[in-house]
Amino acid sequence: MQLDFGCANITESGWRKLGTERRAQWKCPQCRPSSPTMPASASEPSVSASLDVILCEIRDIRRQLVNLPTLVDDIKTIKEELSELKMFSEFSSGRLDDFQAKLVELEATVGTTVALRDSVNIVQADMAKLQFKLASDDQRSRLNNVEIKGIPLKTNENLFSIMESICREVKYNCPKSAINYISRVPMQNSKEKLIIVSFLNRYIKEEFIAAARAIKELTTSNLGFHCSPQRVYINDHLTVESKQLLSKVKAIAKERNYTFVWVKYGKIHIRKNTSSKTIIIRKETDLNKII
Repeated sequence: MQLDFGCANITESGWRKLGTERRAQWKCPQCRPSSPTMPASASEPSVSASLDVILCEIRDIRRQLVNLPTLVDDIKTIKEELSELKMFSEFSSGRLDDFQAKLVELEATVGTTVALRDSVNIVQADMAKLQFKLASDDQRSRLNNVEIKGIPLKTNENLFSIMESICREVKYNCPKSAINYISRVPMQNSKEKLIIVSFLNRYIKEEFIAAARAIKELTTSNLGFHCSPQRVYINDHLTVESKQLLSKVKAIAKERNYTFVWVKYGKIHIRKNTSSKTIIIRKETDLNKII
């Protein structure tokens, strides 16, 4: 076999050093069958393209990695905020537990307060009833009494003589034996004193008042007083509370055009006109009846 050592890219001495077996298997690279690989000219563009893709990806990764420090800082900030949020949540949870405990305590207090308020309302209602009963009993104890207002106070006066003069003037026969007692009493917020006459029964008292009211105008000059004449008033002997209530009734009657307001048997009566129903006012809440 003749070899072209230049073509085979091997020296003759190198060839001889291969040994018998290796020389038997050795072939010139030019004479070997061609490999199925693509020719260099075809593979070079593919390799170049792959390198471009890789470079693009590397550049993209590098661009993304530029913001990595900021991202790390943001993550740290988020972790800190989450930690603070956790602490605040735990604190809020504790405060909420305190609030719930206080709410339970407050509910218990409110329940006690409501019960106490109900008890107070009951007591106030009972007191109002008791006060009304006491006032009614006080007024009832005066059913036989009349008060005479406008008589001048004199030293060493004789009240029975004054009473006799009044009875003559109103044309009512009232013997001294029909009188239980007669006395001067102070007027509220005034230096003047009233005369209180207590009869033995309320029927004599009612007859005396009816006779006095029949006289259109009774004055001190009619009774023999020589001072400046002034009007003398004879009315039921009312308690302070009843007098205050009567003043309110008169004010409402004037405002709402009620014609008649009077007192009989210690009770206040009001009537709008002769054809309307009479209303009895016993306590302040009864003023709502005056429409």
